[in-house]
Amino acid sequence: MTVDIDDLNKKAHRGLDALTELLASDVASYVPALEDRRPFLLGWGFVAALHRQACAVVFLHREGFSHEAAPNRRLVIEYVARLQWLARDGEVAVDSMNKAFQSVHARLREAADADGLQYDEDAANAVRDADLPSNLADQYNHVGNFLRYLGGSLHHAWLGETQLSHATLTAAQSFYREYDEGLKLLGFPDYGLDGDPTAASPFIAFTCLYLGMEAFGKLMVGSPWTAELDRIGAEAGLSDTA
Repeated sequence: MTVDIDDLNKKAHRGLDALTELLASDVASYVPALEDRRPFLLGWGFVAALHRQACAVVFLHREGFSHEAAPNRRLVIEYVARLQWLARDGEVAVDSMNKAFQSVHARLREAADADGLQYDEDAANAVRDADLPSNLADQYNHVGNFLRYLGGSLHHAWLGETQLSHATLTAAQSFYREYDEGLKLLGFPDYGLDGDPTAASPFIAFTCLYLGMEAFGKLMVGSPWTAELDRIGAEAGLSDTA
């Protein structure tokens, strides 16, 4: 079946507008009780950041910089993974993320010490000394592990975007072509493929925001977004492209 990318992206733009409106609704009315609030708060931070990254992907695509939006597309996938992890494991996921933060913080402190930088030692010691036991879910702090667990195409997409998000051979080779008769240096990316694999960037951004909001909705008291998300997804053609 041939997919009309332009039509897909038009639906994605309308869907993104609808998701933006839903995200701006009275989310604070569905905050869990204080003792159950940690997954919700992290989830809100992730979904709010995911929304901005999705909008950035659409903006860069519109301006002709879909290739350069690879780090943004990669990040929206990572936010989806984090949100789905929170929806699945709740407090356990939060504990694991805190454990990962403690490890990263230790490396940052070591680097700061090596460079003679100043910082709040009391705050740094509090992070270092926090008692955060390990658990089996810690493996999912590596996004790739959780994406593999989820299955589907997200892991493959994340790996592909990673190649264009870093200084890799793949990224460099997008800007030159070698032929028997000579060499062509390019100022714009050419993937050597039929068609542009980044052409559906707006739809990718919309789909990831949809999946992230679907997961966050489960962290809200009463899961109030379910029906509206079903409607938005159907109108944008998500069921047709699944």
